[in-house]
Amino acid sequence: MKSSLKLSALALALGAAMGAHAQSCGSGGGTSVCLSATGNTTNIQLGWTVAGGVTGLQVYRNTSSDPNGRQRIAQLSAGERSYVDTAAAVGPRYWYWVRFTTAAGSYNSGAAEAQAGATAPPATVAGVVSTTADFSAPATPRMNQLAYYRVTGSKLSNTLALDVADCIGMRLLASSSTELRFQCMPGFSEGTKAITVKAASGGTALYSNWISVQAATSPLPVPTYGFNLGNSLEAVWGYAYPGAAVYTSAAKSGFNAVRIPCAWDSNADPATHKINAAYMAKVKEAVDRSIAAGMHVMINVHWDGGWLDSNIGASTDPVVSEKIVSYWTQIATTFAGYDNRLLFAAANEPDIHNNPAHAKTLLAYYQTFINTVRAAGGKNSNRWLVLQGFADPSWFPTLPSDTTPGRLMVEYHNYTPFQFTQLQGDASWGPMLNYWGRAYHYAGDPTHNVPYVEEGETDSGFQQLKEQYVDKGIPVLVGEFQAAGKGSLTGTAAAYNRASALYWNKYLVDSANGHGLSPFYWSTPNSPFNYSTGAVSGQDIIDALTGGVAPPPPNGAPYAVTGLVAKSAGAGQVNLSWKPVAGATSYRLYRSTESGYEPTDASVSNIAGTSYSDIGLNPGTTYYYKVVAANASGISGDSSEAYASTSGTNPDPAKFNFETDTHRWTFSGGQITGIATSTAQKFAGQRSLAVSFNASGAGSSSLDLSGLVLPAGATISFRIWAPAGHTISSIEPYMQDFNWGWTQSWSGSPAANSWTTVTLTAPANALSPLKRLSLQFKTSGAWAGTVYVDSINWVAP
Repeated sequence: MKSSLKLSALALALGAAMGAHAQSCGSGGGTSVCLSATGNTTNIQLGWTVAGGVTGLQVYRNTSSDPNGRQRIAQLSAGERSYVDTAAAVGPRYWYWVRFTTAAGSYNSGAAEAQAGATAPPATVAGVVSTTADFSAPATPRMNQLAYYRVTGSKLSNTLALDVADCIGMRLLASSSTELRFQCMPGFSEGTKAITVKAASGGTALYSNWISVQAATSPLPVPTYGFNLGNSLEAVWGYAYPGAAVYTSAAKSGFNAVRIPCAWDSNADPATHKINAAYMAKVKEAVDRSIAAGMHVMINVHWDGGWLDSNIGASTDPVVSEKIVSYWTQIATTFAGYDNRLLFAAANEPDIHNNPAHAKTLLAYYQTFINTVRAAGGKNSNRWLVLQGFADPSWFPTLPSDTTPGRLMVEYHNYTPFQFTQLQGDASWGPMLNYWGRAYHYAGDPTHNVPYVEEGETDSGFQQLKEQYVDKGIPVLVGEFQAAGKGSLTGTAAAYNRASALYWNKYLVDSANGHGLSPFYWSTPNSPFNYSTGAVSGQDIIDALTGGVAPPPPNGAPYAVTGLVAKSAGAGQVNLSWKPVAGATSYRLYRSTESGYEPTDASVSNIAGTSYSDIGLNPGTTYYYKVVAANASGISGDSSEAYASTSGTNPDPAKFNFETDTHRWTFSGGQITGIATSTAQKFAGQRSLAVSFNASGAGSSSLDLSGLVLPAGATISFRIWAPAGHTISSIEPYMQDFNWGWTQSWSGSPAANSWTTVTLTAPANALSPLKRLSLQFKTSGAWAGTVYVDSINWVAP
């Protein structure tokens, strides 16, 4: 591989000097506000930056630079950073100030001057610099990894176009008069690339330079836009081998990685396990074409008759082990000279029958796979190897050993819910589901709306993968996903289904990328490309899969919000901003302290602008947010989830502290009438869970939680406060593990007006995630009152 070229001295200096409208700054109360003003044909646009905390903003205007006599023209929320003066007359010059309020008092920015109707000078580009994803520092772009560019200058507009040679999917992320931010995916080859800024797409060049693109060093671009080559290389399915054009077409459409399912056993001598040379040549041809098109490529053992995936028992099978060694020795030897743009995957969708003993067998097979590839020599000693997940991710917390550290990744698939993504007709066990996403439910066919497993389920599942793997430096692939659409529908039902399917696919890609996962769409021979000619047959799905938009709901509701950003602003505040949506009349904000569990009802409604300061939050806590756009027709699909952590120390760090919400706990039985967070009592922190009772006599009710991942053998503690006069005769915590195994403990009547601690110890063989964790209360007679539960936590064995 040729050595990477370094950025020229000129390129390194790009962005150091910023030609911009002069900003006029003022400070006070530990905060600085800098204001700029730009005159357009019919109005004057104001923009300002805030360094520090503000509680309110006001805009003032005068026809001279003298602040005496100025008039207030707007009063804005603390999160606003722009204002358009549409009342400014054409011709006169105006001076503006932003008056900002802090905890210490009110202060002014400096005065900024502008004139409406004046002929705007042409845009001037000072430079282009490649940056990190948050645009905080210079960075060298790498082939097949998302690259970010900052264009600086003056009088810039969002009509300017950035062109970087061989950089696919160029997108404008943000714009101001002094800075434009772009994103694209460098591909095809490393080396020096031309950069041009034009007045518009195809317009006059305003700036040109060169920049170096280095070879990719990560296993895959993360995040990435990947696709599957369907079952084309599984000859048992009868598909024709794809032509060369499909790889180039995919790369030009924005995909940068391809997963190629393979069938080795079906193309090998059943006695000697020698792979047919013609088939190996076809796989090699597909790999070579993928790499030539600038993509990473992964080959695997797919279903292939089920010799591995469907043959996992309580102990290893010598025949299966022999095949693993034989096939992977041949594969690894054939591709020994290929670099890390080629990955090997051990399996596809291994079936362990939800049995821990079978899981151990699969891990033994994975160990054989790893050892075999590493022993083959060449570049296999450093190659990235992919291990397919099984059951709940909590069953796969530790990867097998490897002589090369840091070169294993995991893979999971997502077709959830199956009734929506794949089922093409009503089944005896349940109906086909046609409309996914709360904004895409179809009132004309309510029995086929997805009643569960929507956006939040996607986010929470990917959050689990992020915390278990990605945060520990283990890459994760979403190796297959697809919402296929329902070909049997017509008319309005078909329109809702098509829009909903595109939205599902886009939401999954964005959520995967947002959680640091690499998604691979399950493509078929004619969707979204023709496998023979490479012709695009589904531009709408390509757009949804590679950073574009999905259609809005067919009822006239707006497009989904994009560009949601959450930033901590102290111990009790998070500031949010997002891009405006055409046709939206307001926005709704949803907040949670767990990824994917934003409430059904909006936390804040009727937000007029594109920013919001969320105040009064718990310190030392991570908050997750989504925003939707709304108009008279309805709401949009969800934005991608954004999160930020407030500063300070959480006063109650227990797993379930109820400082912010009810943490997904529910209740059952007739004795309990409701639950809510409350400041009336607390074991620690500021709040607890208030449990309202209205018992007409003896009976029982429970607090319940499902889906909890709990260490086997852990001891769970519950803190309960009960008032004097209660009739609670006993408290019984119990759990049902993944296999419905029942474990319980018992505590007598709780003391009055004080905190009682009850505990439950999970068995050493308990399997997560739990089907149910419950705290059951039994009453001996009629009683109405409130019990408080707080600081539910556990200690691992």
